[in-house]
Amino acid sequence: MSKLSSLYRQLEIIQLSKKGPFTWDQLERRLVEKSEGADLNLVISKRTLTRDLIEIDRLFGIIIKFDFPSGSYTFNKEESSENHLELLEAFETIQAFGRANRLKGKVFFEEKSARGTEHLKPLLDAIENNEAVKMDYEKFWTQRTETRSIRPIALKEYLHRWYVMAWNEQDQLRFFGLDRIKSLSAILGHAPIPKSPNLEERYLETIGIINVPEEPVETVFLSFTKFKGNYIRSMPLHPTQQIVLEDEHTVQISLRVKINYELISIILSHGDEVRVDGPERLKEQMSKKIQNMAKGLLTKY
Repeated sequence: MSKLSSLYRQLEIIQLSKKGPFTWDQLERRLVEKSEGADLNLVISKRTLTRDLIEIDRLFGIIIKFDFPSGSYTFNKEESSENHLELLEAFETIQAFGRANRLKGKVFFEEKSARGTEHLKPLLDAIENNEAVKMDYEKFWTQRTETRSIRPIALKEYLHRWYVMAWNEQDQLRFFGLDRIKSLSAILGHAPIPKSPNLEERYLETIGIINVPEEPVETVFLSFTKFKGNYIRSMPLHPTQQIVLEDEHTVQISLRVKINYELISIILSHGDEVRVDGPERLKEQMSKKIQNMAKGLLTKY
C-alpha cells in the first residue's frame, strides 16, 4: 500500500472524527465512497486502522480512541496536540496543490516568498540541546549580511513568517526572521543560557513579535462597523479579545496588549471601518499617523 494512500486515508479518518464519534461501519462506508472518487484504494482492515491511529498520533498529534461501551471511535481533544488543526490544514493544502495542477486556471494560491522553514529543525535541535548556532544573517534595513552567534530559546510564527527568539552576543533577547538566514550551523557543546522570561506570558502581551519590556500592558478599545465587526469576531485580533458593546451599527472590542508597531499597522489596515476609543495615547498616535498619510509624509514608528 502506497504512502500516498495511507496519508489520504488518515486524513479521511481525522475529518470523520472531527464530526463526532464514528463506528467501524461508518468509516468503512466513507472509505469505499472516497475510493470511488479517487485513483486510490482507501479500504482497510480493522488491524490497519489500529496502525493508522498510532500513525495519526505520531504525525499529527491527534488522539483518536476506541470507546468499548459505545463501540465507537472518538477524537480526544484534551490529549491531542494544540497545533493539530494547523498540521491538518497544512496537509489539506498539500492535497489542494495536487488538485490545482489538474485544474489549471481554476485554483489560485497566493504567491509566497521563501520562509526559511529549512532552518526549523536545526533551531529546534539547538533549543532542545541548549546549544548556540552561528548564522549568516541579512538585515532588512541594511541589506548587508553579517555573521552572528546566537542562543535560540523559542520559535514563533507571525503573518506567515517564522522567527527565532534568541540571546544575542550581548545577552539581549532579540528576534531573527528565518527567511533572512542565509546559512546556519550548530556550535556544538552546551551554551550558557540566561534565565528566560515566561515566554507564553510575553507572547500574550503583544500582537506580533515586538515586545518592549518598559511598555505597559493596556486595555485597548476599538469600534468596528457591523460588517467588519462580524469579520473580527470570526477571526480575533488577539487571544484577549472580548466583545464589549454591540448594536445594529457597530461592534466594540477590547484587547489587553502593549501598544506596538504591529497593533498600529493592524488598526490602519482597517481604514475608516475602525475607530480607536482608547487609551488616549493610542488615539493620539493614530491621529498623527492619519494626518501624516493625508499630507503624504513618510514617518517611522
